[in-house]
Amino acid sequence: MIDKLQLLDFIFEGNASRQELKEYNPVFVKKNYKVSVYRNHSFELVSNVISPFLDLSEIGITFEYSDYDDSLTFFNLDLESDLMILWLDLSRYTNNEYESFIKERLEALKKMYAKNILFVNFGRTINLDDNRICLYNIDRWEIFLNSSYIDERLERFSGTKMSMKTCELVARDLGLNYIPALLQPNLKCIVVDLDNTLYNGVLGEDGIYGISISESHVCLQSKLKQLAKDGVFLCIASKNDERDVIELFEKRKDFPLEKSDFTYIEANWNSKSISIRKIEEYLNINSSSFLFIDDNIGELLSVFNEHPQIKFIHAKDDASITLRALENYPGLLKLNINKEDTIRKADVEANSKRQELLNTVSKDEYIKSLGMELDYAIDDHDRVDRISELANKTNQFIFSYQRYSKAEVNNLMSSHDSTVVSVSLRDKLSDSGIIGVIILKLIDTDSALLEECFVSCRALGRGIDRDIVLGAIDSGLKKLNVEKLKVQYKNGERNSPAVKFINDYLYKHIDIENKLEFSFDNVFLKLNVKL
Repeated sequence: MIDKLQLLDFIFEGNASRQELKEYNPVFVKKNYKVSVYRNHSFELVSNVISPFLDLSEIGITFEYSDYDDSLTFFNLDLESDLMILWLDLSRYTNNEYESFIKERLEALKKMYAKNILFVNFGRTINLDDNRICLYNIDRWEIFLNSSYIDERLERFSGTKMSMKTCELVARDLGLNYIPALLQPNLKCIVVDLDNTLYNGVLGEDGIYGISISESHVCLQSKLKQLAKDGVFLCIASKNDERDVIELFEKRKDFPLEKSDFTYIEANWNSKSISIRKIEEYLNINSSSFLFIDDNIGELLSVFNEHPQIKFIHAKDDASITLRALENYPGLLKLNINKEDTIRKADVEANSKRQELLNTVSKDEYIKSLGMELDYAIDDHDRVDRISELANKTNQFIFSYQRYSKAEVNNLMSSHDSTVVSVSLRDKLSDSGIIGVIILKLIDTDSALLEECFVSCRALGRGIDRDIVLGAIDSGLKKLNVEKLKVQYKNGERNSPAVKFINDYLYKHIDIENKLEFSFDNVFLKLNVKL
């Protein structure tokens, strides 16, 4: 953990030289990816200094380069690469019709390459509205760097008009934010300490009006508030009296954060590792998807010892440093905000009411009183964005750890040999949105392979897990007009809930094709199938 703290300081507090960035040796890599760079100017000045930023994401990248190609022929593409970076200096296109040419070539690229595409443009702007392509305009740095933005003197040596400083800033932004956002699941929860983290002072000693809030603390709280609005769970783990904490957020009107911004508050004298365990249980999310922010290194170390996969930020006396880390922490950039992001907090809060009800009545009465309703949508292209997002963020109830891009989901829906069934759930307490997906592929004229199944953890434990999954599989088999099912799965680090479900309900289909025997066993569960 100490090494990770040093890396955080190196990135967010120090002013590392280009040589120090180049010489950095990654130590935290847990997964390696292959990224294709199709270009018409040099990318090496970026890739040479990107390692420390990627290392904070715990990912390693092997970059594969095309020749310089203004014509964008897209010859010799590696279709198996995990990500495509289209790296273009648009100032090389002098014709005023360059934008239509670029868009035409992008359409050709999308037909060839099914995974995510990061289009990084420099020199001229381009308007692009395409959910398959993430557009990154390097010119955003021109105002910040002024005359240091371009260095044409070195172009014939470096292969790009971009200055060294521009390349370093782009490497930082891509390595911390955009590449992780396109390759890895987002973080789901931020757990914050209070004293000397969100403000200066100690609540229990200084009192509600004795603590102070700097301009940087205001900005830090505002950023946390925005993240909560965008669907990240915001929780508190603080060694304070809960009544004092609630009163603090009710009375301090100069605080951007309000009590309603927090999904769960653990304010007591327990160890913070216990508090985080309780937050895990409440959200039904593993702490590997948590970011913990605390000013006390001892607290960080104690939590890390109990939750070794948790991410963390060491809050500094200068809150602007903490803010800088939060604004650029890998896993927090969301490239798209959807309906499920806006309803997630209310849905989780409703879960506690559901659990209270489930503990007091029979399962039938529970489902009847809540008015539960499941919708099965078969090959619905309007749901592609959410399906791809869920595929890339689910870690617990997932069968095979397939990670599908939007293009891959579209292709599966369009093929006659496969089908994608998405499940949405609602009841009287909340609309949970799209919470589960199954993907089937034909094996032969009478059987299909369950290639993948994934369900949001917040939808589990409501007494209808079997109906969600088996009902979706049954709908998919009927769509493909087959009866037999074969299941594939992997034993992963955190998918024990999925493996248990397979052993309970699908054991007859593991590595062998058998007829699925399923019927809905609750007359109070309302079902809708959308073809």
